[in-house]
Amino acid sequence: MVKKVLILIGIVIIFVVAFYWTEKDTGKEIKAKLLENRERQIPVETFTLHRGSLDRRLDLAGSIVSEAMVDVFSKVSGILESIKVEQGDRVRADQVIAMVEMEEKEAQLQEARAALDVLRARWTQIETGARPEEITQAEQLVIQTKARWERNLENYKRLKNLKESDFISQHSLDEAMLQVTISEAEYRSAREKLTLLRKGARQEDRDALLAQIRQVEAALRLARIHLKNTTIGAPIGGIISKRFLDRGALVSITSPIVRIVAMDTVKAVVQVVESELAQLKAGAIAEIHVDAYKEEIFQGTVVRISPTVDPESRTADVEIRVNNRDHRLKPGMFARVNLIVQRRDGVLLLSRDSLLTKSGPTSVFLYDSGKASLREVSLGLEGEKYVEVLRGLQEGDEVIVAGQYELKDGMPVKVIRRHENP
Repeated sequence: MVKKVLILIGIVIIFVVAFYWTEKDTGKEIKAKLLENRERQIPVETFTLHRGSLDRRLDLAGSIVSEAMVDVFSKVSGILESIKVEQGDRVRADQVIAMVEMEEKEAQLQEARAALDVLRARWTQIETGARPEEITQAEQLVIQTKARWERNLENYKRLKNLKESDFISQHSLDEAMLQVTISEAEYRSAREKLTLLRKGARQEDRDALLAQIRQVEAALRLARIHLKNTTIGAPIGGIISKRFLDRGALVSITSPIVRIVAMDTVKAVVQVVESELAQLKAGAIAEIHVDAYKEEIFQGTVVRISPTVDPESRTADVEIRVNNRDHRLKPGMFARVNLIVQRRDGVLLLSRDSLLTKSGPTSVFLYDSGKASLREVSLGLEGEKYVEVLRGLQEGDEVIVAGQYELKDGMPVKVIRRHENP
């Protein structure tokens, strides 16, 4: 029994001694590896902080539309005598593009002129008054009509006495009375005419004639306008995108003749969500890309922001004006727009690649005399590639942008590439 106990104790002692030496060798290996890691330099790439401009952008999609599109109508109906443009032609504002027959409009103008001449002649007559010979004739007419009336009255009195004695019939007496009445009316008319010639026209007659003159003058102006409207000019400058009628067609005031599209300047129309509208202002810069010119960027400026928001999409239309004198941008093209909603100049720029994505305070590794130095930073405006540094770093610092995820604070590093101005 004692022998077995001694054997068991011996086995335990052997295991203890073996475990001790094994743990001793493992500790030496760990210490050696730690020492090796401390002496090994981790290869990294750095970025030198500098100041510059930083943008925050919105990536949007929209369409290219023309600055203006006008269907040209005739203001008068008639036969289209000539059309001077073809589809694709460039026209200037007020350039003559078509003519409607004008013979009927010229006749209406001449008729209005003749009517006005007649009325003006009558007005001149009223203004100048009667001529002396006209007054003399009127005076003679008064004397003649008065004498006739007096003769007829005397004759009536004579016949009346005869009728009382039954020498004449009642019919003869009635005939005499009728002649008295007629001659008296002629006498009064002659006196009134003489009075008018001596006094001139009454004010109401003047007013009535003046109203007629004004009416005919208005008709004359309208006739001139109708004649002028037989010549049809371009209301805007642009390109003839469509021609609806040919020479000889009947033109109506409800049918367009041509369509003009202004393309020297176009607009990219996009929708911006309401949460971004407060940042956006007229004059903001935009970069426009279209599939037809994949490698080219067209510069534009925000000119109009809709004052209302669509209640369904919660977006507002934004119009961006783009110079298009070469007419490469066509209305209807699909456009991808990078809209700059915020810009800051002279800020300290930090590459987004340097930021550590682990949880906790935002931090970066700084290259400091061959070692990695962990720094907490406070950021401002964030762009696509860079962010604004508010606190924690300064201009000229070298920040590690590649290899930082293997590092710990104070570890030795070796810069294999420096990005001075990435």
